[in-house]
Amino acid sequence: MEGIRIIKHSDLSRRDLLNPICILGMPGIADVGKFALDSLIGQLKAKNLMDIIFDDYPAGAIVDDSILSAPKAEILYWKDPNKTRDILLITADAQSLTPKGIYKISNFLTEIIYKYGIKLIIALGAYPVNSRKINSKIPQIFASSTNRDLLESYLTENNCQKIQKGVIIGANGLIPTLAKARYGIDGLVFLAETDNIAIVNEDITDLKASITLLEMLKRSFTLPIKKKYSMENIEDITKNLQIKRDQLEKDLDSLQLVDTDDKRKSLYI
Repeated sequence: MEGIRIIKHSDLSRRDLLNPICILGMPGIADVGKFALDSLIGQLKAKNLMDIIFDDYPAGAIVDDSILSAPKAEILYWKDPNKTRDILLITADAQSLTPKGIYKISNFLTEIIYKYGIKLIIALGAYPVNSRKINSKIPQIFASSTNRDLLESYLTENNCQKIQKGVIIGANGLIPTLAKARYGIDGLVFLAETDNIAIVNEDITDLKASITLLEMLKRSFTLPIKKKYSMENIEDITKNLQIKRDQLEKDLDSLQLVDTDDKRKSLYI
């Protein structure tokens, strides 16, 4: 597909996967789905299948430990040692910059999901809620699906709430929808509630919401996810991240290298 380049890391074929499902978490509000997926990749020690470079991702290089890389989508896989179900895991460094680009990369990823014989897609993300309506220390999970019967079974099993109306922006909602329309693949979208201030403040990271999604995945699919976090140490980690972010903003302000009307700072240079 024009504008998309694949960098393969493995020759894994459809026949190599047993009863595979796909779990995806793209960047979005408070990076809830992205952090949950990255944590899952680390805990499962998932192997890299391919990277996808797309010319509608942000035009800049990512610097990590002094090494440059282009923004990309990543597809990884995990082989279940118990031979129950294997997992394809999909995430990205960024969402596409345009609606057309989001459709294009979502269509492309949908084709790969179909190629590997996936029968179920699970997308993870955030559900913005007024902070005054968040009554529990454990965030509520809201769910939607391309299959009503499938949705009802997971609502009962995980004590989730239905998403009655709305729009799920970006690839987290679009990929399961396109996969159902094009290939008949069922999809579930799980969104953990987060403070709706995250919609306007791109620097917020809601680890509590991400860990709630991971705990739900662990229960539903008997995944070997260790309980690395308690709600107390999540709050401490979040505070430490905010302190580091505030210090970075002060350092950037002191440099005064760029004169711009947009005073917001980010981790991108």
